[in-house]
Order: sequence, then structure tokens, then C-alpha cells
Amino acid sequence: MKRLQILLSIAGLLCLVWGPVQAAEEDHGDDHTAAEEGPNGGRLLEDGAVTLELAIYERGIPPEYRAWISRDGEAVTQGAELIVELTRLGGPVDRFTFTHQGDYWLGEGVVEEPHSFDVTAELTLAGQNHQWTWESHEGRTEISAAMAEQAGIDTRAAGPATIERRIASYGQLIANPETIADIKARFPGLVKRVAASLGDQVQDGAVLATIESNESLQTYAIEAPFAGTVIQRNVNVGELAEGQSLFSIANLDTLWVELKIFPGQRQEITVGQTVRIESEGEGEQYQANIDHLLPSSNNAPFVIARAEIDNAQGTLTPGQLISADIVVERIDVPLAVDNRALQAFRDWTVVFIQVGDSYEIRPLKLGRSDGRFTEVLSGLNPGDTYVVDNSYLIKADIEKSGASHDH
Repeated sequence: MKRLQILLSIAGLLCLVWGPVQAAEEDHGDDHTAAEEGPNGGRLLEDGAVTLELAIYERGIPPEYRAWISRDGEAVTQGAELIVELTRLGGPVDRFTFTHQGDYWLGEGVVEEPHSFDVTAELTLAGQNHQWTWESHEGRTEISAAMAEQAGIDTRAAGPATIERRIASYGQLIANPETIADIKARFPGLVKRVAASLGDQVQDGAVLATIESNESLQTYAIEAPFAGTVIQRNVNVGELAEGQSLFSIANLDTLWVELKIFPGQRQEITVGQTVRIESEGEGEQYQANIDHLLPSSNNAPFVIARAEIDNAQGTLTPGQLISADIVVERIDVPLAVDNRALQAFRDWTVVFIQVGDSYEIRPLKLGRSDGRFTEVLSGLNPGDTYVVDNSYLIKADIEKSGASHDH
């Protein structure tokens, strides 16, 4: 029921916040709806007797510009100077010059993704200048600051990060033997009173039981040697205390985690390494450092990596099963993104950059990842502002508005 309410709330938020948003009309330089299409499938531009057809060609090759120039219906194969400038979101400009090859004019260089820009095409032919401008946007939408805040869209600047290489391991929690006390009677005698039960939290000096000494017939108290939890009680009123353990008390403010390290992992595990621990069924994470590497009992085919965990809040108990990631290497990378920002878009992995009220895809080439951050090899610049929290809302809005060109 709670999950359903959350999903309904998200759906309501999408309708409320994103309903009024209208994404920019997609063009891609060979628009088949808003612009006239030429015989080669490109955008047809005319100025008097001069015609320019401009298309992005990418069938089996990196995207390139191809152009066809004609005057009075005759193809122009020489004597023309064509320059196309693409102004991308945030200000970068890509400039293409053209040379004639075969039956078309070829733009020099690759038209990098995303194909989202403001286009200026300038053609000089027979001493006359012809110029066209238009918008060719894809994977872009406009969202006001107020709407972004209401939707919980959070951004950060792209920059360096430390990628952690980890090894997974499993084990369980145990009480620290150094914080366990077995309590016995000082003198043999009859148990007259028991004041503590299994599981009780007791303070330092608290009376656990009273014993009537067999020799003096005087009663004396059995007291807790420190604050802790009663983990064993082996005595009842009327029984004879004769040197056996009456109580066991443990201070559970710290626990040990014992992880199984198998032969294939052993070479990379050393004392001092950081361990990130998650208790099964709880979801809380803890951090510790490996204190000891010990042989397992009974000749089992693994060693034990032991780390001490702070349990001052009392949320953990001995015997709990845990999973852990052991950090075996830290790698500083010059550019990385938070994994929450990553979204699948067409056949890319992208983030959405923000410039003012505009948001646009950035296809990424990715490197190493540790589950929290991923190295960026290309597609993003240091300092670019990208969306971290709720990036899926922007993806949904772009797809809903039809601003994702399908190649």
C-alpha cells in the first residue's frame, strides 16, 4: 500500500509539474516536418535561383555533413564556399567547411552527438552571399527554476572523483570476546535472589543476584563488572552456587565482523583496508577497517578478515549475517559523474546538462565505476552542470514531447 501511494504521488507530480512544459521542436538538420525535404533527404534551403540541400549522413559511418548546391537548377561542383556553424547549448561552436567530392559537397569533420544546435549556413557563390539560420534541437527541454525545484531536480558540477575498486565478501557479526565477562560466585552458597534476566541491560555495579555463604551464612551480592547486556543466565533461586558460571554479560557497543576471504581474493586483502558493511534485511551501512587476518577453523578453505564495528546505537546484534565490500584500490580520475545521474537514452548512456532553464542530453563514453561514481572518458566537460537527483523526470519529459530524434 505504501509503495502504491508513492507511485501515485510521483505520477501526480509528473502531471502537475511537467504538464505545462513544452520541449523545443526537434529539427536535426534534415527535418521532415517543419522544413522542405530535398531529393537526397536533407533540408532544402532556397535563396532566389540558388538552392542548398544540407543533410547529416551517418549510415555505417560517423555522422558527417553532405551538401548539394545548385543554381538555376544546375548542380554546382566548383567555385562555391560553404561554411556551416553549429552553436551548441552553453555557447560552444562547431565550424564545418566543405569540399566537393563525387556528387556532393562534404563537410570536414564529424558532427558530434547530440545533434542539437542552432545552425547557420553561409554560402558564397559567384560573388554573392546567401545565409540561412534555423534551430535543430533534439534531447532538449525547457524547465523553469520554480518547476525544477518543485520536482526535486538537483544538479552538481562535473569534476574529479575517487573511484574505489572493491571485492565482495560475506560473513556474520560476533560479540567481542574482550567485552564478555563470565560471572561466578566468590564463595559457595545458596542462591537467595536473582535480579537479572536474559537480555537485560544492566549498569556497572548493578546487583545480579544474592548468595548466602555456606561458611558464614551471610548474604553477599553478585554485581555486574561493567555496563552491558545479560547474554547468559545459568542460575535460579534455591540452587547452589559452586563455582559454575552464573551469568555472562557482554558490552555490545562494539562488535566484530568476521568475513570469509577465499583463495582467489586473498592476495588483494590486507590489514587496514576499509570495509563497507551492510546488514542483511536492515539496509543500513557501516564502515570499519580490517584489524586481523586469521586462519579459519576446521581447515576450511578460507581465511577470516576481522573488523571492529561501532554499535553504540545498539542496532546490530551478534549472529547477524552481513555482506561487505572491501576497498582494495582507490583511483583518482579527472572527471566522473554520480551514478544517479545516468540514464539510458536511445542506444546511449547519458546525463542531462543544465544551462539556465535548458536541459539537454550528453551521450557519454564511460570508464571505471564503483557503483557510486563512474569515470567519464568523453562527452562531458569539467565544470558542466549536470542533473543528479530525479534525472529520469527530464528523460520522461523529453520522450513525452517527442524531442528525441530517432536515427
